Amino acid sequence: MKISKPNDSIHATPFDELNQRIDGTVHTEPLYRYLLSTDGSIFQVQPVAVVYPKTGEDVSATIDFACRQGITVHGRGAGSGLCGAALGAGIVLDFTRFMNRLVHLDPDERTFECEPGYRFGELEAKLGGSGLFFPPDPSSGEYATFGGMFGTNASGAHSVKYGNTADYVLDADVVTGSAETIRLSEIRSCSPSRLPAYLQQLSRLYHDHREQIENAYPPIRYNSSGYNLRGLVHDDQLDLRRLFAGSEGTLGITTRLKFRLIDKPTHDSLVVAFFKDIRTASLAVQQVLPMDPSGIEIMDKSLLTFARMSEKLPAGIDNVLLIEFDAFESAACRQLAETVRDMLLREGFTDQAHLAVSAGEKAKFWELRKAAVPTLYKLKGRKRILALIEDAAVPIEHLHTYVDRLYQILERNRVDFVLFGHIAKGLLHTRPLLDLKDPADLEKLKILTDQVFELVHSLGGAISGEHGDGRIRSAYLRRQYPDIYALFTRTRQLFDPDGILNPEIIAADDPHQMQRHLRFGADYRQAEIGPNRLRWPEGFADEVERCHGCSKCTTVTLATRMCPIFKFTRDETASPKAKANVLRALISGSIEGRALYEKLFQQVITHCVNCGSCYTECPSNVNIPKMALEARARYVARFGSSIEDHLLANVELAGRGTRKFAGLLAPVARSQTARRILEKTTGISARRDPVIFPFRSLFERVPATSPAGAGQVIYFAGCYAGYIRPEIGEAAVKVLNHLGLTVFTPPQHCCGLPMISKGMADRAADRVAANLGKWGEMLARADQIVVTCSSCGLALMQEWAYLVDADTAARVREKVIHISRLVLRHAPKPTCRSTDIHLAYHYPCHLRVQPDADCSVQMLSEIGGLRVDALHTHCCGMAGSWGMAARHFDLSEAISGDLIGQLNTSGAAYGVTDCPTCRMQMEQLSNKAVRHPIEILADRIME
Repeated sequence: MKISKPNDSIHATPFDELNQRIDGTVHTEPLYRYLLSTDGSIFQVQPVAVVYPKTGEDVSATIDFACRQGITVHGRGAGSGLCGAALGAGIVLDFTRFMNRLVHLDPDERTFECEPGYRFGELEAKLGGSGLFFPPDPSSGEYATFGGMFGTNASGAHSVKYGNTADYVLDADVVTGSAETIRLSEIRSCSPSRLPAYLQQLSRLYHDHREQIENAYPPIRYNSSGYNLRGLVHDDQLDLRRLFAGSEGTLGITTRLKFRLIDKPTHDSLVVAFFKDIRTASLAVQQVLPMDPSGIEIMDKSLLTFARMSEKLPAGIDNVLLIEFDAFESAACRQLAETVRDMLLREGFTDQAHLAVSAGEKAKFWELRKAAVPTLYKLKGRKRILALIEDAAVPIEHLHTYVDRLYQILERNRVDFVLFGHIAKGLLHTRPLLDLKDPADLEKLKILTDQVFELVHSLGGAISGEHGDGRIRSAYLRRQYPDIYALFTRTRQLFDPDGILNPEIIAADDPHQMQRHLRFGADYRQAEIGPNRLRWPEGFADEVERCHGCSKCTTVTLATRMCPIFKFTRDETASPKAKANVLRALISGSIEGRALYEKLFQQVITHCVNCGSCYTECPSNVNIPKMALEARARYVARFGSSIEDHLLANVELAGRGTRKFAGLLAPVARSQTARRILEKTTGISARRDPVIFPFRSLFERVPATSPAGAGQVIYFAGCYAGYIRPEIGEAAVKVLNHLGLTVFTPPQHCCGLPMISKGMADRAADRVAANLGKWGEMLARADQIVVTCSSCGLALMQEWAYLVDADTAARVREKVIHISRLVLRHAPKPTCRSTDIHLAYHYPCHLRVQPDADCSVQMLSEIGGLRVDALHTHCCGMAGSWGMAARHFDLSEAISGDLIGQLNTSGAAYGVTDCPTCRMQMEQLSNKAVRHPIEILADRIME
């Protein structure tokens, strides 16, 4: 069947039919199509439609529709793949939105069933403390989906001992290219004569070519290249599990999976060995492998040099091996490590091999390995680290030859690179640095892959050891498997007769495929999209392009804070990377500039609540929140702000203007009728507790300058301590005076964060300028600027740099300090009464992204008699003023569920937090009174 090319007419009416047939959702809007046009690879292919299925029947209906329409279908998991296998010009089926459940977990049987969008990280969290684990552990495990892991036959650092995903799959439901659903276990138990005709043909194909098939694969254990036809028939029973594992959605789309679990070893040990050359290291690995290590990782000098960690290597050292063992007995585990260490020293492989004994020592080395690669994505300049020739695997006995010749290839082509990976598997991840916008580097793309393939093939290796073929390596499979490539093609035809399932992957040998559909290529241009509203010394467009799409920001467990909105909605438009994607669409001209002002685009942007978590945790430190602020500011500059945004951004104005009438206004504010009217007219939720301003502000309660002391500080109270809860400001001034400091509490304005968050960049800049004007020469005299509000502190340290010149921003940033941090650093410490009281502390998002995020917990812990429990949870759901809006209230409350549950069951007398809006959320939704840490300290200071 001829596959239709995507165009605007094809999705005008036919997709209405599909939308009516399925329970899930269908999107043909340009924005959705662009969001799913990229993954973690160098490619970009815009689909004609995006479907979020809810059931297996939805998947079958979609494939049936696609067959009739002649449209291709492409399954997608987390979008973290490095080869572009989840991209295509047809319908993309994304399972992360709805089909993401753990269906059943049976600890007694050591099995679990899940939908394809369920994530490895979620399973790890679920299994915590059970003594069970799922061994294949890809580096993207926090956010990788089991559908994606099955599709690529994923493995990881410990697969040298534990194998890959195919070794653990028990069953799967798969929809073929004919829209037929098959269950692999039923096929395995079915007599050959009762199999469907196409499966009988497959069985005959294997029998007719059995010897040819079994001898066609390279003599290595780790091989994800092509289809795995080996062992397809056992005792006349057709077993499709290993065939589908690693088939990258080309034979069928998985809708349900069942895996086995195993007992998790309780002890591990680590040998750290340093080598002067790769040859010696590879020979050492050959000696270690018979001792059954659970993993051996290598980091070479190139990796650590580019990651600016080379100072951690001893002089004259080329690489370091991390050799890990695990066992169920501590003594046995340690003995294995000691034996290896002694052997390496005795046999002269190295004179520097150490046993990491304590958990802290082991963590130090693994954190070095974990941190090195993400650091590479932060490199400045036009060249980027590319996943291009990173997945070749060769027999371990040829590894040193492979590395020697690989170095020659890269040096001959004048390409810088880094090298790391799972050396025990003969698999080294080699990442070259290239600028794909440069025609010269673009030409090197194919030159490098051609030459590396020939090298790998000559050594009896496989061009893909664990990441799959995708758009990078599929073109080499005919040469990798000359004797059975025709069998690959025939196998594919049996399951997908119309060729609609990911047709450009695996059984597709376009020699120039890798050079097509590049996200950045020689013809990439930055379109003119108007003047910036914020200051971008790093370049707005350049910052947008730094997002490489790894998908770490779609982690849904507590392994990362990341985006609270995405964690709860699982909506791609809410993910941090979606902001970079849509803005790149604008600056590249892929979407017209007017899209910036359309509702769906603004939905993507307003899903960012500026918590800052993604910026801190992003491997590349891409400043997604700042991008969202820029987009909002451009929108407001053109269309102005809503009444809701004006009200929520002007707490200071409300405090100044209404506090003298608080006694009259309070009964009205508490009236449900008045609040419902307010919601209809302004959008502020009637269900949200009203903000009541006390008659006297902080600035009427404390002097502008306290008595002279040993040091001088400016106290920046912020709107909350200034106008809503001035007792926090009074407590702060009391503590600062007790420390012997002169405290300036000058007239001040809002820090500007609410305004900049609502897109009012110009008005925020006015507030910053007004504050600087009020401070005058006090700024030069003061030793520090003390804050009690975590959000104000972040604004002064970070957002002010978006609005004022760099020198001024730096002078302020250097002096800003949170009051708890100041107390901890001050000598002598305040003398406090011992008090027997239990507190439950919540970390605000804006404090977590600042230096010394633990300062308040540490400060409180030093007060005698206080028991402080730090609640291990995520965002409170209030997200500044975001949770005040009626349209956000339900989601805000849902996000808070974990925090409120922990707080209510904590047994604490008080909840404690540094953030004003976190406090508002906790007070409204929990059964606890909530206080600021400095209030707790001030109450206990002995005068």
